[in-house]
Amino acid sequence: MRRRSFLAVGVVALVCAASASPAAGEPPTGPIASVTAETPISAGGGWLLWSVPVSGGWGLDAFHGGRVESLPVAPRLQPFDVSVGTNLHGAPVATFSRCRRTPRMRDVGEAQAPGGSLVEPQSGAGCRIRVLRLAGGRERKLPIPDPAGASDTTPSMWHGVVVFARKAPGHGDVWQVMQWSPTHPRSLTTLRHGAIPSRCPEEHGGCTARPAHGEVQALDRDGALVTFLWAVSGPGVVGEGAWEVRVDNLTTGRSSLAAAGSGHEACTGPPVGLEYIWPQAPVAAGHLALFSQLEGFACFSRFASTLVSYRPGASHASSGVLADVTLAIAREGSVTYGLVPPPAQAGADSPICSVLAPCTLERLTQPLLTAETYTPTPPFE
Repeated sequence: MRRRSFLAVGVVALVCAASASPAAGEPPTGPIASVTAETPISAGGGWLLWSVPVSGGWGLDAFHGGRVESLPVAPRLQPFDVSVGTNLHGAPVATFSRCRRTPRMRDVGEAQAPGGSLVEPQSGAGCRIRVLRLAGGRERKLPIPDPAGASDTTPSMWHGVVVFARKAPGHGDVWQVMQWSPTHPRSLTTLRHGAIPSRCPEEHGGCTARPAHGEVQALDRDGALVTFLWAVSGPGVVGEGAWEVRVDNLTTGRSSLAAAGSGHEACTGPPVGLEYIWPQAPVAAGHLALFSQLEGFACFSRFASTLVSYRPGASHASSGVLADVTLAIAREGSVTYGLVPPPAQAGADSPICSVLAPCTLERLTQPLLTAETYTPTPPFE
């Protein structure tokens, strides 16, 4: 059988996980909730949020104050592209999109199971940004300028300022990264998006036959950092699933490439070593960007997850193997949460969450991180 694999460019060395005990005042280790389908997760201000199947689609659940509760939001047809942040007054809020046509979500790996933690924004249309104050607030639409034909997804708010991805008229299939502030509500700032191939290959039709396409599949902001997962296709792109983890520094205006990779066909013969590395939604955490990568070994018979820490502008990143396989991570302070699946069944392409074998939301043990100098490059010629 031919399966699509995702190999990273410039991935740092792996090390064994180290045990750690929860610090005083931090959540205890162990399961927080069971989750029957993969979903984005986000944390901040004492809240951990995720989507759950409900009548009419998906709802939002939260872990807060030591207990799990359902949030007062109407269902969404796909898991929420939710992010926990702060409003203008510093109160915890959740931002997400609602759409005329809700985009599909894709899972991390090869399973193609229900749900998913990454957005396929091109499959949606007419999306607008909403915000919910988490302490007893009501959902409302933000007054972000929305020209005809625009569609906005993956919002993240920090002190009232929202960064999000937009399918904008006049930009074709290249999604823009935008910033909106309540102090200047009628204007938007355009940030740096991911790399787009510019060279046309020597093939029939060239760039006309295969125009460049780039989209944001996940985004997070904390302070001056915005990090996002950028999926790209077009002329010169290697394989069929090229991606980048990008980090924009709003103070300096610089955009950094934290990691990159691309897909290809593999696992057609006897089992070998590392088969793929599949990126997960990155998290902005102070001066760092964090992201986990799902790794498949020996023709999809074994799986592992690596946590990568990257400081924008640095010539190195640090990484370590997590004690548990994860499908998504969230971060609050020094605490990292993960969506942990059960062991993958024999013959499965990837670990998944299901009703019969649910995933668990847990506080992860921080692995020992080892630094290594590396230089990732865009995943195209």
